[in-house]
Amino acid sequence: MNRLMRLMPPRCPLVPGMLLPLGAALIGLALPCPAAQTRTNLPAKTSAPPPATTNAAPVEPEVPKSVFIIPSAPQQGKDPFYPNSVRLFASVVITPTNQPAVVTVELQLKALSGTANHRLAIINNRTFETGEEGEVATATGHAHIRCLEIKEDTVAVLVGGEQRILRLRPGI
Repeated sequence: MNRLMRLMPPRCPLVPGMLLPLGAALIGLALPCPAAQTRTNLPAKTSAPPPATTNAAPVEPEVPKSVFIIPSAPQQGKDPFYPNSVRLFASVVITPTNQPAVVTVELQLKALSGTANHRLAIINNRTFETGEEGEVATATGHAHIRCLEIKEDTVAVLVGGEQRILRLRPGI
């Protein structure tokens, strides 16, 4: 080896001095450690039987349920999205009434036509005869009306349980 080292100059001046410790370390890693093999004070290792295989579905863990409590006072908490809001604490009281809601429907008699025996009325751009029911379009949506009676210049209709008289020319 000395002859080989003389022919080839070392690339690093520390390489020849490191070869011996490096070789000893590699040999030490390759050999098994006798102290690790001779353990006499450890209990004997027992093999457990393999688990039994079944066709039953595996038991899934129970998923916890989230519980949210809406606070009734500012001391109990606040809305995380609107922390300055007090809408959670405002109480709304609804009192039931026995009176039906008043429906304000804008009905307009546009025209009257037909013979004296068979009169027709155009209410909000829809034609009705006496006794006919139907839907008419209004500014607040659709309204269900029933035409009760058609006279020469007036029409009696029933809308929302309320009877109204529509005139051909309002104000007369």
